[in-house]
Amino acid sequence: MLKNMDYVYAVYVNKSFSKAAEELYISQPALSATIKKVEEEIGLPLFDRSSNPIQLTQAGEYYIESIENIMNIEKEMRSYFNNLRDQTAGTIHVGGASFFCTYILPGIVQEFKEEYPDYTVSLLEANADDLMKCLRSGIVDIVIDVEKKGVPKAFDAYVWAEEPVLLAVPASYKVNNKLEEYRLTFDDVASGRYLNEKFPKVNLKAFVKENFLLLKKGNDMHQRSLKMCKKAGFTPNVSMDLDQMLTSYHIARNGKGIAFVRAGITRHLERTEKLFFYKIDDAHAYQNMMLYYKNTEPLSKAGTDFIEFLKSGDKPLF
Repeated sequence: MLKNMDYVYAVYVNKSFSKAAEELYISQPALSATIKKVEEEIGLPLFDRSSNPIQLTQAGEYYIESIENIMNIEKEMRSYFNNLRDQTAGTIHVGGASFFCTYILPGIVQEFKEEYPDYTVSLLEANADDLMKCLRSGIVDIVIDVEKKGVPKAFDAYVWAEEPVLLAVPASYKVNNKLEEYRLTFDDVASGRYLNEKFPKVNLKAFVKENFLLLKKGNDMHQRSLKMCKKAGFTPNVSMDLDQMLTSYHIARNGKGIAFVRAGITRHLERTEKLFFYKIDDAHAYQNMMLYYKNTEPLSKAGTDFIEFLKSGDKPLF
């Protein structure tokens, strides 16, 4: 009866199934089906769907009151355990996608440990949707990820850095032969030479007939990619939807499609001649790297110090 209380509460807070579904990163039909299942289990409707915005029924008011009591107890428990953790290990739990946990965070954590030797940083690798769920539930204290739409009001978001988005095209694709003046090598990108204005930006329309690898819906790169293609006058032919940018990069390198990738990925991966890269002539060809953390309850001392360390340090080279 209470296992889906987060979904019921999201509808209550947003007073809308569509807005709640966007906040929870699920489809509206899936959310509606979940709420219906809870109502069938209770035997009473929780929401008056005839009103706009939707309102709680009498049963719904009692259900929400019960949820809030549970949330308050949970908040007290977390506060207690956070304080206890501060007094002992001083551990900060940080979540990130595969790319961040593999290539970016280890070096940052090492520098942080040199300044704060008494703290421990625990890393959790997960996909975009699961990261925000982990932050909501308290499994992690901070999430480092790309910019997201519809971030819940309970989260603070801080722009940590900005990274250009490039097109990674298998070198075997014939389209490269027509775009020699735009082509960039791995070395051009990894060295930063690509930023020179002498390297022109390409119109995505040149790739209208090619197969694309997109990240799944809910990821900022998914929406960003579709917007850029739409502006170029076409809908991309998507051969695969993927969870991680790192995965799409490797699949592109193996000749299975064109991927949208952040330029800095080349600073951390093995040099390859199996890809050409292209600067994109579109204002959306960049991506913000964000820090997310809860504002509904205070971070531990370790968490606060880690956030300040990230904000005050040099911007990372992604």
